[in-house]
Amino acid sequence: MTHLYSTYSEETLMKLICQCDEELAFRELYRRHARLLVHIAIKKTGLKSIAEDLVQETFVKFWLGRNKFDIQKNIQAYLNGMLKNNIINYFHQEQKKRTTSLLDEEEVLDNDTSEYLEFNNLHEFYEQSLLKLPQKCREVFILSRKGYSLKEIAATMEISEKTVEAHISKALKILRVEMKDYIAFAVLFLPVI
Repeated sequence: MTHLYSTYSEETLMKLICQCDEELAFRELYRRHARLLVHIAIKKTGLKSIAEDLVQETFVKFWLGRNKFDIQKNIQAYLNGMLKNNIINYFHQEQKKRTTSLLDEEEVLDNDTSEYLEFNNLHEFYEQSLLKLPQKCREVFILSRKGYSLKEIAATMEISEKTVEAHISKALKILRVEMKDYIAFAVLFLPVI
């Protein structure tokens, strides 16, 4: 029955998914994007089974958080960003496994728990700080963090590249002020700019 949705635009599918909890629309979205995401994940992990698991996890997270999303433009970019975070988490977990085998388990548990809480606090504070940005500035900044070039962002947002640069600079200035107390920790854990 997903063929009913095969002619629907991405925007219509997103409305059906996020506002109406429409599972068949979600299946169509999955059908359109899963293969490319698996291909991307295979390139990053080198393992098809891991790649498929990470893509599955991406879509599960997407479905579970569908009512919170405000996706107005490029759904592929959004799914790519979610997948990228899952891949980073996967490698982080793999590294932890290797580290754990070398260290005393109790010490690792204490450090990991503390680091996990600090990272979660930082991530939550970062998300709250993003919400303080003006909407268009926030959208441009988020796209830039997902790896889009100035040219791609300008085309997607229908603004000039100079305006894109101005939005990114403004976002960075605001975030530096907002997150000044977390900056040392952020350097270790947030994506490289």
